[in-house]
Amino acid sequence: MKRTAYFLISLLALFWGFTKPILALDAWNGFNSVKILKEYAVLQGINANTIAMLVLLPVIATLVSFLHYYVGLTGYGIFMPTMIAVIFLSTGVFGGITLFALILGISLISNAILKKFKLHFWPARAINLVFIGIGVVLVWALASKYFKTDLSNIYAIMIMILLVEEFVRTQLIKSKNEAWSLTFGTLLLASLGAGMMNISVVQSWVLSNPDITVLSIIIANIIIGSYRGIRLTEIGRFSKAIRK
Repeated sequence: MKRTAYFLISLLALFWGFTKPILALDAWNGFNSVKILKEYAVLQGINANTIAMLVLLPVIATLVSFLHYYVGLTGYGIFMPTMIAVIFLSTGVFGGITLFALILGISLISNAILKKFKLHFWPARAINLVFIGIGVVLVWALASKYFKTDLSNIYAIMIMILLVEEFVRTQLIKSKNEAWSLTFGTLLLASLGAGMMNISVVQSWVLSNPDITVLSIIIANIIIGSYRGIRLTEIGRFSKAIRK
């Protein structure tokens, strides 16, 4: 796998050095397929920012993978932090975390009430959604002067509800500490991803060089996927077992 990664890195260097003048041309040369696809999509009316976000999604997923395998930051998988990072772009990190805290608080109160009825898990969660819907609208309506997050973004609410559901499920299956740890890790990874996606230089680079971006993502993930070393957060834990 490492040989494959080194080969792709060499290919990327050759691609950048020898084909950059050619990429300035509109004609297809085999190396600019993604760029031509992007330009065609823009001509068809697709917003360039939408294309940038779609290309940035695997970039954020790559960042999440790197932080997981090399640093040791862990959340609810790779897609949850990536999706929440996109949500944070529209709500802001503070607004998104506030929305999560609101939904989590309503869910915990609802769970405490519904436990007394001894319902099955799924019906209880369905009723819980009723409390969440009413509670979010009520609280945000009362506090609209202080929070500028647009609640018409139903996708932000849905993703945060999914995160809360993962939190509740982890509490039941594992422990509260594990649930809090994974939730905090997910929000931290999402915040870092949103910060990267919000950098205008990164967005411009992705739009200007989609082919290099795609190839770089593949190379980076081959290298990350071949990593067999210890994570930074585990150095203290296994320090006595590490040979000096």
